[in-house]
Parts: sequence; C-alpha cells; structure tokens
Amino acid sequence: MKISGAIFDMDGTLLDSTEMWQGAAGRYITSLMKTPEPDLGAKTKAMTLEELCAYLKSEYAIATTEEKIAKGFNTILREGYLSSVGIKEYVPILLEKFKQKGIAMCITTSTDKAIAEEILARLGIRDYFSQIVTCKEAGGGKEDPEVFLHAHDMLGTPKDETVVIEDGVLAIRGAKEAGFYVIAIADESEKENEPEIKQLADKYIESFKELL
Repeated sequence: MKISGAIFDMDGTLLDSTEMWQGAAGRYITSLMKTPEPDLGAKTKAMTLEELCAYLKSEYAIATTEEKIAKGFNTILREGYLSSVGIKEYVPILLEKFKQKGIAMCITTSTDKAIAEEILARLGIRDYFSQIVTCKEAGGGKEDPEVFLHAHDMLGTPKDETVVIEDGVLAIRGAKEAGFYVIAIADESEKENEPEIKQLADKYIESFKELL
C-alpha cells in the first residue's frame, strides 16, 4: 500500500500514557476528598472530556459547573503528562522516516488541545504533525467515524493512501467504519481486547520497529 498520509492517535499509540490518563479521573475525584470507584478509569476511558465531566458531576454530586470540572481535571492530567509520560519505543525514528518519505501526518486525541500541544512539544515531536484534531473539535468520541473523517479532511491526502494508527478497540472500530486502512499497535491497556483488535485491524504490530 502506498502511504501519503497518516492519522495517529496520541495516548497509548505515540505516548506511553494510557495508564496515567485512565488514572486522572480518580486523582481528580480524590482531590475533592471523595472516593473514586475502583473501575472509574475503565468506565470512562472511551468518553470525551464533555462526557467525562457530565458523568463525574452526576455520579459524585459535584457542586460546580462542568466547565470548572474540566478545568480541574485538565490540571490533574497536565501534571501527569509532565511528570510521568514518555514516548513509545521507535516513535521518533518512525516519524522521521515518514517525514523523509513526504508522508503528511496529523493527530486525533481526546486530550485537551493545549495540553497535547505542550506535551508533544516537550517530547520533541510536535513539528512532525500538521494538525492536532481533538474529539471536541470533531464533535464525537474516538469511536465516532466523524473524528477520523474530520482529521482526514484537514490532512488532505487521498483516502486510499491514508492510514490510521491506533491502539484502542473503540477507536479502531470508528476508523474502520469511516473506511480507513488501520494499523493497530499493541498497548497493555487493551490486552483484553486484543483478539477483537486483531480481527478488526488491517495490520497488527507489537512495536513500531515492525514499520521501519
């Protein structure tokens, strides 16, 4: 397959950040002197930020606006990114290889855009991507095909030459429904979904080394 465009997920794909991301909601609830559900991260991992804030407000009877909940959650999230998140192995080499081949690249993410911009810049890989497309901008979660269609519109490459690189089963479903060739990268947080991911994806890799 000729590749002229690549749509990358950020958390769990480019960055080793899934565990930190899933723990952020619990840390935010703990900061309010409340006790989070043991499975809060699993329950909310596929939610958009707006869906997450609405859930937390309702489930934990938080007496403030969803906008203020989002601000507090993003503060916790940013701290986690800056203190504990790194790049997955071989990512910088792969991005440089794609750049040298003239492959246009963008990112789709559930993370707040300002935070994504900051962490990617800190890790030295922001300049590889023409766009960072958030679920909020696209108007849906990562399971929504519109997120990938919106990113592709901004990327401007032929659809049959554009790949989506993802780790999450819900996002992979969305990308396939949108009609894209999908490369799935292994991530520990999706281990239980591995059989379905392998069935859905066009290619499954354990490491980005396999694409070099």
